[in-house]
Amino acid sequence: MHRKKPFICFLTLLVLMLFPLQALAVEFSIAEVVIDAQVNTDGTVDVVEHHTYEFEDDFNGITREIAPKEGSSIQKFSGYENGQELEVEREGDLYKVFRAGEDETVTIELHYEIQDAVDKFEDGAEFYWPFFDDRNESDYGQMTITVTPPAPSEETDFVGYDEAYQTGSLQDDGAVRFDMGRVPEGSNGDVRVIFDAQLFPALPEQDGSIRGELADEKERLEDEAIAFAARRDTGSLIGNGLIPGAGALLLALAAWGWNRARRTKQQAKPSTSAFFVPKQKMSIPATLYFTKSSILTPAVTAAALMELVRKKNVEQLSEEHFRLIDRHAEHAHEATLIDLLFDKVGDGETFATKDLETYTNNELNHSSYNESITAWQQGVVEEVKQHDLYGKHPLLRWTVGLIGLALFAASIFFGVMDLLPLMFFSLFIGIGFVAFCFYSPITRDGHEIREEWKQLRTAMENLDASDWENLTQDEKMRAYAYVLGADEKSANPKTQSFTNAYSESVFAEFGVFYNPVLLTGIFIAANSSTSASASGTGSMPAGGGVGGGGGGSGAF
Repeated sequence: MHRKKPFICFLTLLVLMLFPLQALAVEFSIAEVVIDAQVNTDGTVDVVEHHTYEFEDDFNGITREIAPKEGSSIQKFSGYENGQELEVEREGDLYKVFRAGEDETVTIELHYEIQDAVDKFEDGAEFYWPFFDDRNESDYGQMTITVTPPAPSEETDFVGYDEAYQTGSLQDDGAVRFDMGRVPEGSNGDVRVIFDAQLFPALPEQDGSIRGELADEKERLEDEAIAFAARRDTGSLIGNGLIPGAGALLLALAAWGWNRARRTKQQAKPSTSAFFVPKQKMSIPATLYFTKSSILTPAVTAAALMELVRKKNVEQLSEEHFRLIDRHAEHAHEATLIDLLFDKVGDGETFATKDLETYTNNELNHSSYNESITAWQQGVVEEVKQHDLYGKHPLLRWTVGLIGLALFAASIFFGVMDLLPLMFFSLFIGIGFVAFCFYSPITRDGHEIREEWKQLRTAMENLDASDWENLTQDEKMRAYAYVLGADEKSANPKTQSFTNAYSESVFAEFGVFYNPVLLTGIFIAANSSTSASASGTGSMPAGGGVGGGGGGSGAF
């Protein structure tokens, strides 16, 4: 039967993608396993196994799981190294062989007896056994199993399943040797050998024959192998055309998306290089979120308070004192900020910067403050979403998503068919198509907003005083709030220079005493005081072988 290694590799890859790995207690590999099974006339089998381990760390010993098939049992298990017997501990079907060491290669010899392992029929005696199965969690670098009759057998017949298929060879004395090579973890590999019936005179004979059944099994396995080879050839032919075509389509889609985004961005550039303040399309916090950063810093919170002053919801009495004039805010996030500053921190009508410091220094208020700030941030995000600044393209998304899922299904098929390159590329390209499902290009309106505010931010670094004076008071307030909100460090020289040059003219008619270093600083301090509590309370939402037998190997 065909090997299952590629399919197992594919499943392992999916597991690695979906679940985090836990560190192994012991780093090791099993370079070679040699198993000699001596079949006896009474139906017992004496087994000697040599396991060569290569350890890369401290270790205490090895493990061997031997689950006997139904009707049989394991007896007389022991372990040796260089003829010296080792301590063995049994836990159900798991045997621990103690041999401590560090960074070395060791060969451990295991001895055990299988009782009631042979079934005798009219035309032969059968030994059918799984020395390992899909419960095994370790790769075997080189696996060899030899099954020897109690005396020379003239009419030995045999077959191997899964990893053992077509690996057996008949020896001169009628023994059978299965050279399996590398055996990956999670694999099956049952061996089935029939010897001459007269070699087991003491065994009770069952009715019927067994060699005909074995011949049917060989024919079935051969038919499956032929069918598998045919499916593999067909899969290879289809895949060699499908996968390059899918890859070309993905590249074409990526090129189309990039070109479309580039043209849209170019078309959205302001038609004039003259200095101007963009029209009000979103609030300043929402504009900063969309054009500058999705992280709403304390500087943005300070700019949001300044925005409330501009809209005359709030009156500034001094650098440190504010009075609430109108609770009816234009946006939900503005109402949330008013509730935090004036109702929770202030007295319902006024708010002072020192009150925020006192409020956030009290650990009992941390949860309430963090909840309000989170609600304010979410409200800003919701405002941005309402403006549909990203393209939807539902038909395109569904189409590329279905193509991606089809490629995932194809990768499973290619894995089963032992077509590793096609499996890899179909999985890789499928991931690309699924990723393209999230294609949400910025619309022209979105690019216009970004380009206009980018141009303003650049121009205000070296702004001529006459250009500034030509602005309306409302434009000055919006431009000032945007620039200061875009700079998290309001104390840096560039921002201080801008503040000194323009703050007086900005707020002269508003009766405002805006100090960006002071105002931004209090929100930075508030966030710092409550950050420890925030980090602790959460974050924003953004088998078996034949007869049930088998086993495997490990270390501890």
